[in-house]
Amino acid sequence: MISEGLKLVIHGVTDVGRNREHNEDAISWDMKMGLVLLADGMGGHNAGEVASALAVDSVRTSLSDVVTPEIVGSGIVNYSDAVRDAVDFANQEIHEQSQERPECAGMGTTMAVALFLENRVVFAHVGDSRIYRFRGNELTQVTSDHSLVQEMIDNGYLSEEEAQLSTSRNLITRALGIAEEVEVDICEEMTQVGDIYLLCSDGLTDMVPDKEIQAILTSDHADMESAAQMLVDMANEKGGTDNISVVLAAMYKAYSEDSDFDDSTTLEIEPGE
Repeated sequence: MISEGLKLVIHGVTDVGRNREHNEDAISWDMKMGLVLLADGMGGHNAGEVASALAVDSVRTSLSDVVTPEIVGSGIVNYSDAVRDAVDFANQEIHEQSQERPECAGMGTTMAVALFLENRVVFAHVGDSRIYRFRGNELTQVTSDHSLVQEMIDNGYLSEEEAQLSTSRNLITRALGIAEEVEVDICEEMTQVGDIYLLCSDGLTDMVPDKEIQAILTSDHADMESAAQMLVDMANEKGGTDNISVVLAAMYKAYSEDSDFDDSTTLEIEPGE
């Protein structure tokens, strides 16, 4: 829910890639709430699709009662806590389903959440789906992967370059639904006019280096629909070994004659339409 005078524009693309039969990623957004969601599911018998869909639906439902015009700005809700509670709720829902449905046993999913509130944004993430900020033509990774490789980088056992070549780079250390409780990373920051936030699954970042993502956003930031599709296309051109999901959310002044964005690009449709 954005302050008066600001506008949020969102574009998203999800693609099965070139090597997978099913798309186990899920993306979703709610323009009124200022909520963006992305999940990358895992599990046999297509249970990953169940986990990722349940994750985005559960978080969206959980936040719908507290992200309203009457409540936002009143100070009565701590939105970092609200987002954490929403992700915890999603974890419980997925875990219960995995216990009750034999075909869903062991399913799980990553989760990336961005909730835009007035002139700030709250992030949550679990797993290796990432959130980036693009500001002043510079791309910065906001989240830190919950993965074995990232732990090895943090502990000095691997360099960033070695990590890209590691056969263990897709082994994650946290996911929703695997256990009754999950540790959720939460952070909050102030937004600036012109910021673009990228939520993506590892199907993008395993294929496309950060510098190439930055180059696409630098050249095509005025056309986010094109930029999102270009990112997916580039991941496929480089192999498309996994499902690929990209959501771009930009903040700018509403009705500004100087804005690079066309008001007509604001989406009123569901992802995939």
